[in-house]
Amino acid sequence: MKLKAVLNKLLTDRQVIISTRGQLKYLRLSVAAQALGLTAAVGFGGMFAYLMVTGALQYHENTLQHAKLLALQSSYDTVSADFELAQSKIRATQAELDQQYARLEDVLSDRQVVEQALAFAAESGSSKKQSLEDRIRALGESLHSSNARREQLELEIMQLNKAMFHTARSRDEADTNRANTERRLATMRSLVDLYASTKDEIYRELESTRAQFASLKREFSNRLDRERLLNSEVTELRNRMTRMSTENKDLIARIHDRTNESVAALREIIVLTGLDPDKLLGESDEEIGQGGPFVAAKTAGKMLETEQELHVQAKKMEASLARWESLQTLLQQLPLARPVDVGYVTSSFGKRRDPLTKRSAFHAGVDIAGPRNSAILATAPGVVTFAGKNGAYGTMVTIDHGRGFKTRYGHMKKALVKKGDKVEFRDEIGVMGSTGRSTGRHVHYEVIYEGENLDPANFIKAGRYAFKATPKLEKAAIE
Repeated sequence: MKLKAVLNKLLTDRQVIISTRGQLKYLRLSVAAQALGLTAAVGFGGMFAYLMVTGALQYHENTLQHAKLLALQSSYDTVSADFELAQSKIRATQAELDQQYARLEDVLSDRQVVEQALAFAAESGSSKKQSLEDRIRALGESLHSSNARREQLELEIMQLNKAMFHTARSRDEADTNRANTERRLATMRSLVDLYASTKDEIYRELESTRAQFASLKREFSNRLDRERLLNSEVTELRNRMTRMSTENKDLIARIHDRTNESVAALREIIVLTGLDPDKLLGESDEEIGQGGPFVAAKTAGKMLETEQELHVQAKKMEASLARWESLQTLLQQLPLARPVDVGYVTSSFGKRRDPLTKRSAFHAGVDIAGPRNSAILATAPGVVTFAGKNGAYGTMVTIDHGRGFKTRYGHMKKALVKKGDKVEFRDEIGVMGSTGRSTGRHVHYEVIYEGENLDPANFIKAGRYAFKATPKLEKAAIE
């Protein structure tokens, strides 16, 4: 409990104040970060102490081995001195033996001389018998003394041989001891070299460990600095995200409002044609299909709530933009332009007095007269479904624009397209003429929706507003 109280007292939340260029930054040091730093410092300290103790023990062992090596070297020197002394004694004994052998050879030569003299005396006359006996007696005594001396010399030679044998055996033992000592000395030298290399390796490892410890210490310090910088950057980024979130919310709100205004303007343009924009876009009053299992939402933080609000507004903006793009696409497919660049309306849509019979009749389109050989232009992109002669219409072209819309151009001098051709907005499809049931040069222009003829004047009127409200259509109309 006391240790826990001491740790709680030492490891508490701290806040460090850093001044950078006159700006104060606050860095919070948590208990976990302090404990981690303390643990790392204790670990590195223990490792360093272990390596120091290990190195000291290794050095002590190397010192003991060196002392043993010195003792073996002293023993080797002593044995070598004894060996040299034994060799000198052997040399002296060998010299003395040589002298004894020389003396023995002298005695043997003297003995031969005496034997020759005795043989000579035996061969001499009897007159000198007495004197010879004396001489023989003297020679016998001399021979006896020579034999005694020879036996003594042989005994001395045997003793010398025995001494030489012991000396040779001592020399062999000394050689064996010297060889053993040399082997032990070589072994000890290899061990000393091994211990020396091991000591150097331990010292190198110790230095490497010291360098690693210093590097880790610097890295730990750098990480603390980076953590402080990252904390300050995170705080700054959070502030920037808050500002950007507010700015984005305002921007999305403005875009949403302007998109809604543009959608309302485009709807009004379509309403001018006499059509229902919701019907054209395939929209109805039915609710949008949604579903799925119910999962209770978790309590979100402040940043997550801001992101969710931004996401909801972005979804609303995306829906408005999708509706705006749909209306833009629809307007590009509607025949909102005039079929000629220059011309004037000579007959409107609806009831009129027939120009040939002078009776009341229904006119399914508008007649627009213009200069000779005026170009007849497609009022919207589509596919040619008819091009050629068609009774009262004369030379006629019919274009299918999709979504149930078709346009028809009659009384042309000639058609410049054929069935199946794809045409773009304002492509030239024919030349103004007066073919079929016609009183003069003009183009008969019809707008048909799902098989019903509509007043082209409403589409042309709506087109004037569309080209002003929609830059794409206005640019295409100018080109």
